[in-house]
Amino acid sequence: MLHKLRFHWHKVINFLITVCVTLMIIGYTLPAKADVIYQAFNMPFQEVRNQLSELKADGFTYIQVSPPEQSNPSDQWWGRYQPIDFTVLESPLGNENDLRDLIAATHETGMKVLVDVVLNHMADYPPYVDTLNYPHFSAQDFHPRASINYSNCNEVTEGWLGDPPSLPDLNTGSPYVREQLQNYLSHLLELGADGFRIDAIKHVSVNDMEQILRVVPEDKYIYGEVVGADCNENSTYTAIHNVDLTDYGLLQNLKGAFGLGGDLRSLTNNPGSLPGYNAVTFSKTHDTVPGGDLEGGFGFDPRDQMLANAFLLARQDGLPLIYRDDASDPIVQAGANFHEQLVNEPQYFRNGDEITNGANSPNLLFVERGDQGIAIINKAGEPFAPSSLRMPGLGEGCYQELISNSTMCVNSDRSVQNGLNVPGRSVAFFVKQ
Repeated sequence: MLHKLRFHWHKVINFLITVCVTLMIIGYTLPAKADVIYQAFNMPFQEVRNQLSELKADGFTYIQVSPPEQSNPSDQWWGRYQPIDFTVLESPLGNENDLRDLIAATHETGMKVLVDVVLNHMADYPPYVDTLNYPHFSAQDFHPRASINYSNCNEVTEGWLGDPPSLPDLNTGSPYVREQLQNYLSHLLELGADGFRIDAIKHVSVNDMEQILRVVPEDKYIYGEVVGADCNENSTYTAIHNVDLTDYGLLQNLKGAFGLGGDLRSLTNNPGSLPGYNAVTFSKTHDTVPGGDLEGGFGFDPRDQMLANAFLLARQDGLPLIYRDDASDPIVQAGANFHEQLVNEPQYFRNGDEITNGANSPNLLFVERGDQGIAIINKAGEPFAPSSLRMPGLGEGCYQELISNSTMCVNSDRSVQNGLNVPGRSVAFFVKQ
């Protein structure tokens, strides 16, 4: 009997090994799980360092800092996204020592640092842009100045950004150019960076990006910015280094569902969005805030946007990114806590009529996490306060609400004691005590 037991365990182990190898071969990556990214957008490194203990307590696991290289000296945020010299880490955000100190201090808290990097282009800043003579780059290291037709994939990776085209596009097909970019990433890794956000990744060809990223160890996390998948970017870039991508498809769905006349139930199925294990999810970035380049297409009402944060943090799918201005909101703080506590629990969208009559509504969404918790999002102006309801997916016991600190108790027949009250335009996160 003992021999047979050993034999069966041997088969189980071999099966698991086979499954893992198969998943690696097909490029499948698991979700980032408990991680939540804090986008410390355009924040001086010392200022970020001063907030680390608070960010740790709020449930963040990654701190994403803006590009640190020497860049267009403008005090506007876009200056950081216009590199001048990759070998010098000094900008209005701080210098190399400031960044090194921030990374070390972040590691002491148990959090990690992602560095936003620009690998596609250089600065629209004279005299460099006029002559294409930058430190370490000359005219031969750039593609010819040209506008981009986004239906032409070669132009997407070789054209200059800007209208009219103004940001010199690096010829990443050149081994010399790739070496300079690799040296930059290696330098950041030496300082302790735990991964990267790659700005405008779709504007560097897949083959070139694969070559550039060979200096980055497999255990470092990378995600790339893609807005609009004109050239199958959602499948081609994720095949290299387990790269994740920004999920602008989901953001568009969020804007529709949370907007006036939208239906939250549509979020149980999100056509055009990325699979959860490849998606960095968000309701706001520096490009979608008022005045941002993408506000017209992706910005929406601030309160609806905050409720969208609740949806992202309630799910198991995706790696949520929270813009700096949202981090102190009670919804985000409770949602990050909920996300962390229920990381291993599967998600299920419960039909509202199973909870109480009339709750199958476009203004309500019920996100169960196994039998251990539930998030209830109410975008209506009035409270959701039924006196009689059931929680068919939750286990018997009491559940703490993470914003109000109130308690909901579920009986053995799944009825709920003392009713429920989710204020209008708000959310409730319940976790089993």
